Amino acid sequence: MNPYLSGLRLLAMFMMLVMVMPVDSRAQGLPVPQLNLDDLFFQAQDLAFDQEGEAARELCKQILDINPDYHDASILMARTLGWEQRYDEAKEILLGVLEKEPANKSALLAITDVLAWAGQYQEAIEYFDKVIITDPNNLDLLFRKAQMLNELGEYQPSVILLNQILDIDPSYREAKMLLSTIEVGRLKNFVGLGYRGDYFQMANSWHLFYAEYGRRTQTLGTLIARLNVANRYDKTGAQFEVDAYPSLGPGTYLYLNAGYSPHSELFPIFRGGLELFQKLPRAWEASAGFRLLSFEENDLFILTGSLSKYYKQYYFSFRPFFTFASNTPNSQSYFFTIRRYFSSPDHHLSITAGTGFSADDDALIGAEVYNLESNKVMLWYQQKATPQLIIRAGAGYQHYKDGVYGNKYSVEAGIAYLF
Repeated sequence: MNPYLSGLRLLAMFMMLVMVMPVDSRAQGLPVPQLNLDDLFFQAQDLAFDQEGEAARELCKQILDINPDYHDASILMARTLGWEQRYDEAKEILLGVLEKEPANKSALLAITDVLAWAGQYQEAIEYFDKVIITDPNNLDLLFRKAQMLNELGEYQPSVILLNQILDIDPSYREAKMLLSTIEVGRLKNFVGLGYRGDYFQMANSWHLFYAEYGRRTQTLGTLIARLNVANRYDKTGAQFEVDAYPSLGPGTYLYLNAGYSPHSELFPIFRGGLELFQKLPRAWEASAGFRLLSFEENDLFILTGSLSKYYKQYYFSFRPFFTFASNTPNSQSYFFTIRRYFSSPDHHLSITAGTGFSADDDALIGAEVYNLESNKVMLWYQQKATPQLIIRAGAGYQHYKDGVYGNKYSVEAGIAYLF
């Protein structure tokens, strides 16, 4: 073979290998085609939207290793961290972007969201105002600011913005709804009436009526005074009780309860309770506390707590009760609740299922203490009929193992008026 042709063939093969071999663009000082980075970014976006945050961030890091000024990758990283409630890390990344490009609208919107998710509304508004300056007639931007002002408790500025939006577009539905919510939210009082009926297969039915008055206060949070009236065994009795929900700081609050009844056959003579609730990262919440119920011939000390999770429009909660009694066997029960929220926090559907002994659960609402193993399911629905009127209804079934009275069917109904 001609040595010259052989040399050309070897050279061509060498060039083809060079073309397909991976090349470190930074070492060679050669630019990588932007299309490749865009493809990686779109893959990262898809992963982020599929809640694969860690995988999305790995792709973003690859992009930034090649081009540190590919700001969309930094912003996407920050948003995925924000979705995972890693707010400080997200904020640090976005501040780095804004240091290089102070007017980067995507970064300003992202840091606004991250700060708002973290509850830092005042600082969020400061960044958001820089976006609004560039587009002062954008109704969606004005509405977002009105939302944050409302969260801050700055109701009057929020109302002014919402009215400004509705002057421009009277059909802006979200602005109407928020305006109505603010007006109702400024109402500090409510009154409520309710009923619960328990119907047994082989015994007289039990009835419980209640009337309550509640008020939001500065020191004790929401304070509720309640009168319960029960009818069981052809007897009628009353119980007086008070609930309070004082805040101990951001994400921390207490449940306090105290009650008294002169009718020991139908209610505990004294009841009290304390439970500490703490919000946790990633939309979790935990609590721990106790209830104390003192009957004429028996005292119950009940340890309880909960582990809850908010996910999108759903709420999940697990709650056990461990009852220690002075004159009856100790008992325990476990309950799991799923709640689906709809148009507002006051509009939801809940289902609770539980198993164990009934002494702890039923004693909490004043029923007689009896240690019978049971399985229980209860369904509740609540909705605002008007901005000031809330209605609630529920139904349930409880199966007792070797129950004296047979299984139990329950119905509930309630109404509350805000003013």
